[in-house]
Amino acid sequence: MRGFVYLFSAICFILSLRGLSTPETAKRGNILGMTGMGAAILITFSTEGFGGHYAAFFLTVAPPAIVGVYIAQSVSMVQMPQLVALFHSFVGFAAVLVGISSFHAGLGESGTNATRAVETAVGEFVAAVTFTGSLVAAAKLHELMDPKSLKIPGRHAINAMTVAAVAVVGITFCATADTTTKIICLYTLITLSLWLGFHLVASIGGADMPVVISMLNSYSGFATAASGFMLDNNLLIIAGSLIGSSGAILSYIMCRGMNRDLWSVVLGGWEDAPAEGVPGVEGVVREISPDSVAEEVLLAKKVLIVPGYGMAVSRCQSDVADIAQILASRGVEVEFGIHPVAGRMPGHMNVLLAEANVSYRSVKEMSEVNKQMLEYDVVIVVGANDTVNPASLEPGTKIYGMPVIEVWKAKRVIVLKRSLAPGYAAIDNPLFFLDNTRMLFGNAKDTTTAIFACLSQRAAFVGKSAVFLDLEGGARALEEGRRETPPTTWPSPKRTVGVLKDSNGRGTPLVSLAPRFVKRLRKQAFRVIVESGAGAEANFSDDDYVKAGAEIMPNADTVISRSDVILKVSVPSEELIRRIPRGKILISHVFPGQNAPLLELMASQGLTALAVDEVPRITRAQNVDVKSSMQGLQGYRAVLEAFNALPRLSKTSITAAGRVDAARVLVLGAGVAGLQAISTAHGLQAEVFAYDVRAATREEVESCGGTFLSVELEEEGEVEGGYAREMGEAYEMAQKQMLSRVVPNVDVIICTAAIHGKPSPKLISNDMLATMRPGSVVIDLATEFGDRRSNWGGNVEGSPTDGETQIHGVTIIGRSRIETQMPTQASELFSMNMSNLLEELGGGENFRIDLTNEVIKGLCCVHEGRVSWAPPEPLPRRPPTPSPRSSPRLVPPKEVSLLDQLVTSDAFFAMSLVCTAAFAGLLGVTLKALELQQFTLLALSLIVGYYSVWSVTPALHTPLMSVTNALSGVIIIGSMLEYGPSATSASAICALCATFFSSLNIAGGFYVTQRMMQMFQIA
Repeated sequence: MRGFVYLFSAICFILSLRGLSTPETAKRGNILGMTGMGAAILITFSTEGFGGHYAAFFLTVAPPAIVGVYIAQSVSMVQMPQLVALFHSFVGFAAVLVGISSFHAGLGESGTNATRAVETAVGEFVAAVTFTGSLVAAAKLHELMDPKSLKIPGRHAINAMTVAAVAVVGITFCATADTTTKIICLYTLITLSLWLGFHLVASIGGADMPVVISMLNSYSGFATAASGFMLDNNLLIIAGSLIGSSGAILSYIMCRGMNRDLWSVVLGGWEDAPAEGVPGVEGVVREISPDSVAEEVLLAKKVLIVPGYGMAVSRCQSDVADIAQILASRGVEVEFGIHPVAGRMPGHMNVLLAEANVSYRSVKEMSEVNKQMLEYDVVIVVGANDTVNPASLEPGTKIYGMPVIEVWKAKRVIVLKRSLAPGYAAIDNPLFFLDNTRMLFGNAKDTTTAIFACLSQRAAFVGKSAVFLDLEGGARALEEGRRETPPTTWPSPKRTVGVLKDSNGRGTPLVSLAPRFVKRLRKQAFRVIVESGAGAEANFSDDDYVKAGAEIMPNADTVISRSDVILKVSVPSEELIRRIPRGKILISHVFPGQNAPLLELMASQGLTALAVDEVPRITRAQNVDVKSSMQGLQGYRAVLEAFNALPRLSKTSITAAGRVDAARVLVLGAGVAGLQAISTAHGLQAEVFAYDVRAATREEVESCGGTFLSVELEEEGEVEGGYAREMGEAYEMAQKQMLSRVVPNVDVIICTAAIHGKPSPKLISNDMLATMRPGSVVIDLATEFGDRRSNWGGNVEGSPTDGETQIHGVTIIGRSRIETQMPTQASELFSMNMSNLLEELGGGENFRIDLTNEVIKGLCCVHEGRVSWAPPEPLPRRPPTPSPRSSPRLVPPKEVSLLDQLVTSDAFFAMSLVCTAAFAGLLGVTLKALELQQFTLLALSLIVGYYSVWSVTPALHTPLMSVTNALSGVIIIGSMLEYGPSATSASAICALCATFFSSLNIAGGFYVTQRMMQMFQIA
C-alpha cells in the first residue's frame, strides 16, 4: 500500500512541474503538488519508524506551518529571491538533521555497510553546503551582507583544500569501524561542508545571483535524493531528482542568458575576470523631463517597457503598470520585454508585473521583442543596465556575447536610472550616449510616478474622443477634444491672427487655419480675422468661420493691416511682402535655401518671418512639424495615384488560370513621404524596395515593410538635422549603376528624394525610363524644386511640374504639392500645426519670438529686419565602425579548442559508450538489487524532470522555484521515519527539528506559489 501511495505522490509531483508549462494549468499543478505531499505524509504515519508519535508530530508541524503561511502571505514579490533562498536553507538544514538522526539511530546496529556510509557522507556534504550557501544568498539579497564578492586571498586554493579535506574525512568516515572516529569524522565533514557552502556563495557577486539561486535549488533537490538513498526511500529519491534537475536546468538557462560558464560562476563571478582593451565610453548625455516622456509615449503607436532589478528595488511596478494602462486606454500598444536574468532570480520580473496586474499576454520574452524592435516607437528602460548594454557586441568586454534586449534599435530609448553608474558587471553602458537615447535620472519610483502624473494630466486634456493621426517623423498629432466652452468665457484677445487666401499665382487650395481650430486660438487669447473666401477651395465657407468665432474681412489688405501675426500656406510673393508693414510677423512656407532674395526683401521691410518648412528635427517640435504632416499625405496619395494609373493588380493573385505576381514598387527617398509610401504600398501587398543616401534610414525602411537598397560605396549622406546632402561624383556614379539595374525590374517608382535647400537630385534618367516595361508608372513628388532648365522636372528627367505625360510608354506623373489633391484634410493638418505653434509662441497673452527656444530659433528665418537663417552644417564623417543601433545581432565566434574537438569526435563518443557500459556492468556486479533499483529511479527521475522543467514557460520560473522549494520539503518523510520508539532520544529530537523546518518549507512554498498563480492575468 505504501509503495502505491508513494507512486501516486511521485506522479503528482511530476504533474505539478508539468502544470507550470502555462499559467492556465499552473494553479492545478500547485494543487497536485499539495495533494501528493499530503498523501505521502499520511501514508508515512503507518510506517514502523514513525512510532505512532502523532502528538509530537502535530505539535511540531502546526507552529512552523502557520509561520510559513504568514511569511508567504506578507512577503512582497520584490523579496521573493531572498525568501526562496531562505527556504532552500531550511531544506538543507533539515537534510543535515535527518542524516545526523539516521546516523545516531544506526550506531547500535551491526552490519552497517560501506555503501550506507558513502550515502550518509555525500548526503551530509550536499545538505550542509546547501544550508550555509542558501543562508548567505538570502543575506546578500536582503542586504544583510555586502552583495559584492568576498575576496579572500587565495580563496580558490582554500576551496580546493576544503574539498580535499572533505574527501579525506569522508573516506575515513566510510572506511573506519570505530564509532568514535566515525562520529568525529561525520561532524568534521559537516563543519567543513558548512564552511565551504558559506565561502563559495560569499565569493559570488550580486550579478550572478540568478544562477546561484537556481544552483542552490538544485543542491536542495540532490540533498533530498541523497537522504532517500540513505533511508531507502524511493519517493525522496524521485522528488529530489526532479528538484535537482529543475535547478540544474534553470542554472543552465541563466548561464546561457548571461553567456557565462557555470564553473566561472561557482568559482567567483565577473569581478574576478578583468576585461582587457575595453575602450572608455564617452559622449553627450541627453536628459529628458517626465513631461517630455509623457508627450513622446502619447505620440507613439507602439511602446516597449523593459524592467530591470531597479524596478524591483524601488518597488515601482504598480506605477509602471499604471503607465501601461493609461497608454493602452489612449490607443497605444504597450508590451513588456523581459530578459531571462533580469532581477535576482529566474522569472522575477514576471512575478512583479503579475503582482501589478499586468496581463500575461502583454509580457514578451527577449527573443520575441528583439525580432520586432524596429517596430517600437519608444522603449522605456526601467532600472535595467547590463541586460540592455550594447557593449555585449564589443569583443574584449566582460559581457561580450551576452544576449541582451537590443533596445538601441528602437526609434527612441528612454532610460530611467539613478545615475550613469555601471551595473553589476562593472562596465560602462554606451546606450546612455546614443543619439536616440534620453536619460531620466532619479529613483525609479519617483520618476515613474512623475511620468504617470504627466500622462494623467495630458490624457485628461486630450479626452476619450481623441483621434490619433498617424504621420511619420513628427508623426502624430493629437486632435483637441476638450469640452467646448462658451464664447463668453474666452479670454479677451491680446493679439490678432490674420488668415490670408492663397490666391496668387503660387497659391494652393489649402488654407492656413480651418474653422474648427479658431476656437482653440480664441481660448489662447487671439482674435482671429479671415480674408473672405480664404477657405473656399478647401470646402470651408465664411459662415463656418463666423460660427467658430472668427471675423471675416473683405480683402487681404484689411487682414494685413489689422493683424499682428499673418498666417499663410504657400511662399509669399514679393508683391505681398511689400504690402506688409514693418513689425508684422509672417508665418508660412518660405524655403529660405531657394529664396534668398525673399529673405532680403522681408528683412528690408522690417518683418519677422517663421518658415514652417524649417522645423528642427527634435522631439519638442513634432507637434508643429508641417513638413511631416504634409509629407505623410504626399506618400499616401502618391501610391494611390500610381496604382490608379497602373494597369495591373498590386498584390499576388492566384486563379484557376495561373498566378499573377505582385507589383514591384521602388521608392526613392526615405523621408516621411517615402516611408509613408512604403507603408501604403506594403499595405496593398506590393513588393516594395527603397533607396536613400542616408544609411541610417535602413531600419525605418525595413520597419515599414520595404527592402533597403544600398550603394556599395561608403559616403555619409546626412547633414545636421537628419536631412540628405549632395553626394560626391564617385558616389553618384555608383548610385546610377545601381538604379540602372533596379529600374527595369519594377512597375512603379515613387520619387520623393530632396536635398534641403538645394534643387531636387537627378535620379531617373531618360535612358532608365526606356528600360522600363510599357504601362509602368512613375510618380515624381520632387518637381517643386526640379532643375527645369536642364529638363529635369524633379527626380525624373522630363517629368512635368504638375501634370501627366508618356515617355517610352511609361506614364510620368509630376506633382509639386500632391497634398493639394486632398485640400480639406491637408488644411486641417496644417491648422493643427499652426495652433500648436502659436501656443509654443506663448499664446495671445505671452506672445514673443524667443530665440532661446530651440523650436522657434529653428523656424525663424528673418527676425526684426535681420536675416537669421543659416543652412545646416554637414555632419562630421562617422568612424568606420558601425554604431550599436545599426549592428546586426552578433553571435560571438567561439574558438574550437582541442578539448572541444575531442569531445565532439566519433572516437570520444565510442569511448564514452564503452566506459558507460563498463560502469553500468560494474554497478550491476557490485550493487545489491535494492541499490540498483534506486539508481534506476534516480536516472529515470532526472530524465523525467529534464523534460518536465524544459516545458515550463520562462514567465513561471519563479513559481517553479517556489513549488520545487515546497516539494523539497518532502524530506519531512525522512524525518518522520527517524522518530523511532522514543520521541525524547537525541536522534528523535534531531528528526523532530527536521520536521519543524520541513513543514515551514512545505506550507510557505505551496502558499506563496498559489499566491503568485492568482496574480497572473491571462486576458
